[in-house]
Amino acid sequence: MAEGLPPVSEGGLGIRDIQSLNQGLMSRHLWRIIMHDRTSIWVTWILQYRLQEYSVWTIRARSGTWGWRKLIRLRDILRPFILYRIGGGSSFSLWHDPWHERGPLISQFPLGPRHTSIPPSAPLSTVIWEDTWAWPHITDMESVDITHDLPAIHGGQDQILWIGPRGAFSSAAAYDVFRPPGPTVDWSSLLVGSFHIPRHRFILWLAIQGRLSTTDKPWLQHLGTGCVLCQEGHPESHEHLFFMCSFATRCIQAIRREISLPWPYHNWSIIRWASARWRGRHVVNAAYRALLSSLVYHLWRERNLRVFQHTSRTTGDC
Repeated sequence: MAEGLPPVSEGGLGIRDIQSLNQGLMSRHLWRIIMHDRTSIWVTWILQYRLQEYSVWTIRARSGTWGWRKLIRLRDILRPFILYRIGGGSSFSLWHDPWHERGPLISQFPLGPRHTSIPPSAPLSTVIWEDTWAWPHITDMESVDITHDLPAIHGGQDQILWIGPRGAFSSAAAYDVFRPPGPTVDWSSLLVGSFHIPRHRFILWLAIQGRLSTTDKPWLQHLGTGCVLCQEGHPESHEHLFFMCSFATRCIQAIRREISLPWPYHNWSIIRWASARWRGRHVVNAAYRALLSSLVYHLWRERNLRVFQHTSRTTGDC
């Protein structure tokens, strides 16, 4: 997965992973089939003509159209997050639905219908009597395992529950299954806000991670190693450019003469400080975050102008 794809809270740019997004959206169709949502003409057709006596859990994934095969392949990924809560059992298939912890019984015990004399199309209520299990006598040693580790019977209506992310099923919850959340970063708040100019935000994102092409990197030392902004012989690094460089200091001082800008550090510690204090949706904090990204962008732009175009501007021009 590309680095920019994680959400902002995890240090990315908030660009969604298109494959996981597509799978999350497709999962909504699969969920409607699982729930037997007959308000949908398409689901009704699938249940009646595509599945017939089978379940979406046991039908072969190699048959049908390309889109249908893609949809069916999602079921094994989603199954751990779906709970079949047994009420009376009349809504569930005994052999084809994953109400048992082993999954669909027909997949584990293909000869089960023959050994138990219960047809493949039987509902789960066939082996339930007055809210207790009532399995027939099974003589086959392999099939007798069916009756082990049976789930509880709760009575009432059968329910299919989503036990995955976000507590209730949605395309967003399914997206979290296919693209699980990762560890968060403490500086993500600096990238949030509608005041950011996208290219400023992108350069700030690179700078925070030390990914700008400064000449302290061995493969860029042919461009020279000294800072072209202050021209005081300091090595060009992220720590120096932001904001120990005297040129950067003069830029900050010029800004602070115009507005009341809190800026206690003239080094990279300002990032940690600003991350903790310039949070939230308050317009002032959002403006400070945009100002920070703009400052980083223009310092880096000035550096590139001096290195590649051999032109320079004063702090008042930047």
